[in-house]
Amino acid sequence: MEYARGLTAIGPRLAGSANYERAAEWAAGQLRAAGIERVGFEPFTIPDGWERERASARLVAPVARPLQVAALGWTPSLGDEEIDAQVVALDDVAPENISAQHALTGRIVLLPPGDAGGNPATQAARKRALDTALRAAGVRAMLSADLEPGNSLSARDRTFGAAVGALPAAQIGRDDARALRELIGRGPVRIAIELRNRVTPGPVTVRNVIGELRGRERPDEWIVVGAHLDSWDVSPSAQDNATGVAMVLDAARAIAALPDRPRRSIRFALWGAEEQGQLGSTAYVRAHEAELDRVVANLNADAGTGRQIGWTSPGRSDVIDAVRPLTRPFLAPLGGVSFDSSMQYAFQSDGAPFIRAGIPLLDLNADDSTYEDIHHKDTDTIERVDARNLAIGAGIVAATAFAVADAPTRIGPRLDPGSRIRD
Repeated sequence: MEYARGLTAIGPRLAGSANYERAAEWAAGQLRAAGIERVGFEPFTIPDGWERERASARLVAPVARPLQVAALGWTPSLGDEEIDAQVVALDDVAPENISAQHALTGRIVLLPPGDAGGNPATQAARKRALDTALRAAGVRAMLSADLEPGNSLSARDRTFGAAVGALPAAQIGRDDARALRELIGRGPVRIAIELRNRVTPGPVTVRNVIGELRGRERPDEWIVVGAHLDSWDVSPSAQDNATGVAMVLDAARAIAALPDRPRRSIRFALWGAEEQGQLGSTAYVRAHEAELDRVVANLNADAGTGRQIGWTSPGRSDVIDAVRPLTRPFLAPLGGVSFDSSMQYAFQSDGAPFIRAGIPLLDLNADDSTYEDIHHKDTDTIERVDARNLAIGAGIVAATAFAVADAPTRIGPRLDPGSRIRD
């Protein structure tokens, strides 16, 4: 718990912010104190820096009452002051059809509920095209209904990539969005809204934190044990992902304290800008492209502290078959650790770029039945961390990392581009 408490004490760690940089320095210091000799930073850039300042809204007509809103990440400000405008509810959001819709100039648009789903890159391109079309049509801002029950809000991007979008945008509580749509069906609706964000035009430098423990026999082969250091800015982000960082740091401390090092090297990595689309881990994979054949595996911790279930390796039953006997002596004392080759959430975290590069992934899996109660919300605080499950998770990460790095042979081949798992 000490690592988790230390990181949450720094506060929110939005990529590109001063707080993130404080967290990176803190994490590097913890790795050095744990006995990891080669500790440093690998910088990458994001298109823009972004931090929220103020968001508020109220219904003006036909009745007056407050509305629950929050700025969507990496969207521009609406201005320095509150504006009053009519709200139009859209049903057709095909970008090519926006120009044909009249009376959008000077309006605020309420987007239809739900998400079309599909490939994240396709979604992002579709949203950017829509936002550009809405701006060209004279729209002042847009509202997107949050998916959370009880009119609550959770931190979200408009699109991934950390580039500031075309239009000011806010998420609005699901109940408020439904009420607005019903009122619009009966006549004109006006709201007053203020959206102020601080944008730092990029490129903005963000740093991954990397520490290496050299292997005793094959130091030029390594595994990567990682978790994302960044977070959203609405809470100290204990479960997402101070606990994952704590597991990596504790694994580093435990392995460094052993009398014998594993055969291969272990690189302990704390990634930046995961929340904006796995940007830090993707930057690492690109920067090390020429030597990826020497990366034996990636272990990723980003599952919180629900009951620890074990590891998933998307589409790689060969990896599961290799890891299970290797880790049985280490993991048996920790309880019912299981393995499977289903997707789970691997493409939603920092394992994604490693999978795309064909590198075997082990993604830590935990019971997430209550995870969404706090995910990206102001309730993600240290008080909700299960200390016992955090310790078990750290033990699973440490034992598995050592076993994979010390194995006589690789746990699985790197897949070529024609056969790798695709999302």
